[in-house]
Amino acid sequence: MIDVAYAVAITGNVNPKNGFSLSGSVYCATGAEGISDYSGPYTVTPTQSTQTLSTQNKRTTSNITINPIPSNYGLITWNGSFLKVS
Repeated sequence: MIDVAYAVAITGNVNPKNGFSLSGSVYCATGAEGISDYSGPYTVTPTQSTQTLSTQNKRTTSNITINPIPSNYGLITWNGSFLKVS
């Protein structure tokens, strides 16, 4: 587990004629330097097996792309009597 603390600062003004205005900022005070970048693959193609991209507690630096099943992939099954190609 990574603990991250945030500091929030909000200031505001109230003016009877113009209403009110707020401005603020949020910044990470501690902990962000402990988060490492994800260094695994960012592109995957579906397979028969479960695939896990180990991104937990990692910072991804790009989108993860899941390719479609290639058009030339086929599934061959055997029911004990005949082969089925689908």
